[in-house]
Amino acid sequence: MFKLFDVLKRGLGGAAAGPTPAAPVPAVSLPAAPWNTESDFIHEDQFELGTLIALFRRVMLSFEIDADSLVVETESAHVRVMIDTDRKILVMRTLYRFRDSSDYEARLRLANRLNASLILVRFSVVDDDMLYADYCLLYQRGLPAFHIVNSLRRFALVARNGLRECDSEDLIA
Repeated sequence: MFKLFDVLKRGLGGAAAGPTPAAPVPAVSLPAAPWNTESDFIHEDQFELGTLIALFRRVMLSFEIDADSLVVETESAHVRVMIDTDRKILVMRTLYRFRDSSDYEARLRLANRLNASLILVRFSVVDDDMLYADYCLLYQRGLPAFHIVNSLRRFALVARNGLRECDSEDLIA
């Protein structure tokens, strides 16, 4: 067995000692990682719209400012992001319009089916014609910036995919 390793070493050594390439290989410059684990921590007292605006701009998420919240455009949905300073939570909410032809009981069944089968997202029928999906992220003592962005994207994706799987009666417009 040791003879086999010696043969392999000699073979590899001989290949490495071969001719050098004629042209130098260009250095590859990778972009800086968007997350610096030490400096990208948002402390509890830094949670304000200006901080979120700077974060979403840096990770190239489109958004609109709407009074006391941001409406962020993700790959899956438009998500309203609000800061509840009293309870120290970041609220993410998206909504879907029901078809006019759907009845109220079917709408409630859909919300119950979604809540029973999915985690991370809470669904509710608050208005007669809207299905609300929300997620609350506790920011007491602060959060890593990556966690905020990842949670936002995951929330929108889970809500959208959940509707695709659970809306068997085609209630959402």
